[in-house]
Amino acid sequence: MIRAHRSPESQLARRVTLVATLVFLLIVTRGRPWDLFDRGAFSTDFYDGQARAFLHFRLDVPAELAGPEGFLIDGRTYLYYGPFLALLRLPFVATGHWIDGRLSAPSMVLAFFLACTATRYVAERAARVLGGGSPRRTAALVAAVACSPALSLAGWNSVYDETELWAFALFLATAATLLALWESPSTRLLLVSVLFGTATVLTRSSVGIGALAAVGFVGVLLWRRDRRLATYAFAGAVLGVATNVAMNLAKFGTLLDLPADRQLLTLQNADRAAWFAGNDGSFFSLRFLPTTVVQYLRPDAVRFERLVPFARFGPLAHEYGSYPLEGNTPASSLPTAATLLAVLAVMGVWVVARRRSWPFVALWIGAVIAAVPSFLIGFVAHRYLTDMLPALVIPAAATVAVVALPQGAAGRWAKAGFVMLVVWGTWVNTSFALWTQNLKAPGFTEFRYDLDDAVFGGTPPSVIDLQPGMVVPRDGVVAIDGACDGLYIAEQTNWVPLELADGVRRLDGIHTTGADPVVITTPTGELRIDSNDGQVFTSFHPDEGEPIIGTPLALADGDHRVRITSDPVIGQLAVFIDDELALFAFAAPDLADADISDTLDLITPAHGGTPICDDLKARR
Repeated sequence: MIRAHRSPESQLARRVTLVATLVFLLIVTRGRPWDLFDRGAFSTDFYDGQARAFLHFRLDVPAELAGPEGFLIDGRTYLYYGPFLALLRLPFVATGHWIDGRLSAPSMVLAFFLACTATRYVAERAARVLGGGSPRRTAALVAAVACSPALSLAGWNSVYDETELWAFALFLATAATLLALWESPSTRLLLVSVLFGTATVLTRSSVGIGALAAVGFVGVLLWRRDRRLATYAFAGAVLGVATNVAMNLAKFGTLLDLPADRQLLTLQNADRAAWFAGNDGSFFSLRFLPTTVVQYLRPDAVRFERLVPFARFGPLAHEYGSYPLEGNTPASSLPTAATLLAVLAVMGVWVVARRRSWPFVALWIGAVIAAVPSFLIGFVAHRYLTDMLPALVIPAAATVAVVALPQGAAGRWAKAGFVMLVVWGTWVNTSFALWTQNLKAPGFTEFRYDLDDAVFGGTPPSVIDLQPGMVVPRDGVVAIDGACDGLYIAEQTNWVPLELADGVRRLDGIHTTGADPVVITTPTGELRIDSNDGQVFTSFHPDEGEPIIGTPLALADGDHRVRITSDPVIGQLAVFIDDELALFAFAAPDLADADISDTLDLITPAHGGTPICDDLKARR
């Protein structure tokens, strides 16, 4: 395998891999690759926390690390993510907490690179098993994977997308090794395939069970050729699943499922608890299948607009099942986001059936098993498409091994179609990534509308006036409230503030702690910032109801930056001191009519703090 990696025949595929990985890197770092190791947001330190727990011979993690994703079992908090990626982090977390949250993005880049590399191995092994293939066809399969939904995962640096990418890469590594095992049976190749399959199940159990099932099915096919290896393959597959079951039992006391009623998200949300109670306490049900099958296989799960990047997610999934989804987030589909791979896969099914290539049947059944849970879960999410990609890659590998381009005009049209589908896949998946990454970023909205103004001018698209009680429109619609009191963008049936007018819904200033307190008297209550002995206390005392006390901050006496937002649209009050959250409350006192003590030295921003809103309003 190492010789194949360095062979001249693999050079074109390696170049495609490197270019695609560079694109992925630029997206995940927002065009600043030097920021690759910056600390990420929530969930990017989950595997670091697990690794640190392993260093202390524990499976539970601190409750503050897991947050709402944690499962509370017998007074301890557990994460449901497998241990493999945490084990890989052990050498790094042993050096201290400075590394926490800094490895997720590099890990995602590496996983994408490995997924493309494993795809090349799958294509090369498929060519040997079926006879045929060529360096160009191998590179074509790598390109099809590189412009698939795997690329769109670069839009969110998180434990969720990191896990999806690694599970995908490890499944393909398992498949490549199993094809090599079929070609040249040996104990060493069998051991490697079992290790890859076990690593997959200890990364994402649903995908890993499919990988280990493929190991077992290939073992069955080897029975007539080498009963010893066949027995070892079956035993290895069972042992891999048993390892995952043992981990699940140790943490949750269940074989494979998760105790949904013990997740903090469920414990804190009565509606979510009721949903699980109505679904037998499980995340999965056949009742969701009509909804997920239609959504993930529909050919039109994309919409176009004149704003950069010109493509966005289509409408949310329509619910056809007999029980409602718990989560319905923007998601595309395999025909839309993995078009080239889907075309190659359809051709590959015909190839495998005609050749009666049982090793490919075994791998494909394992890939389908890996995909099934994502169709049965009561959540619709774009990242779940990655679980389904192995079921496309396996038959697509058979296509590139056997099917050659026709000669003459038909061949030229086929090449042109291939290039168009690569461009299409790259465009839509990059668009989905940018959409996910930047939807709530004011700078992204400003860039989109500035470019639109320069090119098209006139009335800006997808901009409305915000009316009280109105239904929140589709994601990405921008709303102006009043005379630019606030600028909002729609996201998943909620309004997200992009800009808040200074002196109306936002106050910025400098406060000298250790001196007199800040007192802001509003028509509905009093907001205070007090300091004493190096501690700063923030509180809101409504005219009706109990006082709301914020989190005390340890700050040295002196000047500190204070930022206050009070937003009636989302009904939230927040106070930050030196970018640390000092107070959060579901309240919205009117800052426009507030009496502010002179202990807060106000800073007035240019354009009243709403330059984007002012420009959009002027264009309208």
